[in-house]
Amino acid sequence: MKKTLFCLVLMAVSALSVSAQMMKPSVMVIPSNAWCQEHGFMMQSSSGNSYPDYRRAVAGSTDLINVISKINIIMGDRGFPLENLESALKALSETDVERKLYTDAEGNSIRVSAIDELYTSAATDIVLQLTWKVNEMGPKKSVTFNLQAIDSYTNKQVAGAEGTGKPSFSADLSTLLEEAVLAHMDVFCDRLVRHFQETRDNGREVSIDVLLSDAAEVDFNTEFDDDNLQEAITAYIAKESVNHRFSRGAATESMLQYKSVRIPVHDENGTPIDAYAFARRLAKYLKKEPFVLTTKVIAKGLGQATIIIGDE
Repeated sequence: MKKTLFCLVLMAVSALSVSAQMMKPSVMVIPSNAWCQEHGFMMQSSSGNSYPDYRRAVAGSTDLINVISKINIIMGDRGFPLENLESALKALSETDVERKLYTDAEGNSIRVSAIDELYTSAATDIVLQLTWKVNEMGPKKSVTFNLQAIDSYTNKQVAGAEGTGKPSFSADLSTLLEEAVLAHMDVFCDRLVRHFQETRDNGREVSIDVLLSDAAEVDFNTEFDDDNLQEAITAYIAKESVNHRFSRGAATESMLQYKSVRIPVHDENGTPIDAYAFARRLAKYLKKEPFVLTTKVIAKGLGQATIIIGDE
């Protein structure tokens, strides 16, 4: 009986282990900046920066909808959880390309771009940026594509695929794209899974900034028990980051930067954690004794958050 029970437990543990290894990142397909630029789907902010106008692209290009749908089908068939671009855009409120949220102690505006807002709304692990071009060779057509997998938290490329499909006399765009893409998808998807597994093992990579507002009654050298404020913040981040992995960025009288902070993918309840959630925990820590500081937390996309001490 004991041997049977042991075998059942061993089988359950093995199943859970395999299940964990099989977990895949969620993905969302979007047109690349280059494609939006080429097809006139760009908009300009008040600061003069240009951004893809995803809403106008989705509304104005049937080809884009068909292409995204085809890539979604291909990724869905391989077991990747999907977020649809059009659905994510509908979830966003109508805002300007850039929205002023706060002005720090040095007079710099903290802004959230349209891409930051889209990533935050969709909350996907990976964004697939797609560029494609239809080639015409007499009566035949083919598609050349470039697919870049971007980590939503770091904006770093983690996988890529590109190629040209075989020419066809009569195939439509979706079919031409599928024929061009399929030969590359197994290697591409394997890289996505390996990246996600590494993230689960070693933590997500995020950035946390800590600012002092003009109203703050402390500075980073203010002593609390045996440590000053800067030392206490650094010790908290070292303790709460996965394997104590992080790096220090710029440090001034009014700002501390922490880069490549490895945070857990999920909390103890299984809820996904992003930079904002991690920063909120740090802010709550600073509100308690011995600090008792007022704080405000601002998210910038999924992978960056700012804590402002002296504001709420």
